[in-house]
Amino acid sequence: MFRVVLVQPHYAGNVGSVARLMSNFDVHELYLVDPLVSPLDEEAMVWAVNAKEVLERARVVDSIESAVRGCAVVAATTAQPCLKAVRRTPITPREFAEQFKSYWKSDERVAILFGREPSGLTNSELELADFTITIPTSSKYPAMNLSHSVAVILYELYVQKVSGGKFEGDPPTAEALDLADTLFKELIDWVGRRNPRETFNAWQAVLRRGAKTDKEVRAILGVLSEVRKRCLGDCGNP
Repeated sequence: MFRVVLVQPHYAGNVGSVARLMSNFDVHELYLVDPLVSPLDEEAMVWAVNAKEVLERARVVDSIESAVRGCAVVAATTAQPCLKAVRRTPITPREFAEQFKSYWKSDERVAILFGREPSGLTNSELELADFTITIPTSSKYPAMNLSHSVAVILYELYVQKVSGGKFEGDPPTAEALDLADTLFKELIDWVGRRNPRETFNAWQAVLRRGAKTDKEVRAILGVLSEVRKRCLGDCGNP
């Protein structure tokens, strides 16, 4: 399943338009982080047309952490990717849709973060995501309207859903991914890397963009568990 997260949306018309687009493309979970407008605003309802139920069910929360809690994967959208940060190396909407298409048939969730209309997401907010999505646009005018960005990404996802392509197996679960992160972080600490954060960011990017099935993650978990046992159990902490 996919969850749309709007961070501090400013305009009721955009919120309503996003709700309508979500219904167009069969996505039903909408979270608003500290919004400047209510999802039940009259203008939002007008722009939602026949998708008012999405607005009525929308969850209003006070932080991104609350909005993505329980999600297996968190992707953030940005028009200006920070290429120096490994975990934020961008992919296109099409690459994203292809990579995570198996989540259409899963109870596991993928959250997609969209930033404020005037300024997008901050660097610290981008750091909360596993990776970023950037829509290819003209370098002369890269920024898109919020609802248009949502339309492009949800369209690509929906194409994968209805294309009849073969799903490769159950997608990675939040539980398995989190456990793998925990084990890898312990190994980073044991090794004593000078740049543990950068290493961990790279790990998360590789794991979430590389592992397509839960079976693959479980296989990695088996190796990490054995390495942890031998290094931390037999060798002890340095």
